Amino acid sequence: MNIDKYLTLDISGISWYPLVFLITFLVLFLIIFLWGRKYFRKDYNEKTGQVKPFNSGNLEEINFNIQSSNLYWGFRETLDVFYKRMIEIHDGDLNNYLKWMIIIVAMCFLLISGGLL
Repeated sequence: MNIDKYLTLDISGISWYPLVFLITFLVLFLIIFLWGRKYFRKDYNEKTGQVKPFNSGNLEEINFNIQSSNLYWGFRETLDVFYKRMIEIHDGDLNNYLKWMIIIVAMCFLLISGGLL
């Protein structure tokens, strides 16, 4: 039995060399690991308050409520033009939302199947 047959596969355009892939993965992992050991913070300690979630400077952990407008402020501010337009066209009618959902799903199916190409 030839072991070389199982370790390599070379069929018109397909190259499969698992040992080369494994060695490449291990070398990349080692490079990232060593880079991380050199540049990541060394003052982190699991036994201190560093593991607690940051609650915007509040020390109280019980019944702490962060409003979504504060939590997602940057996201909301970035997409403000989109949200203003969505609020304008929002009418609260479920039939309109289902109609648009069906239209978008149908367009996705046509794109996937190549119907619009």
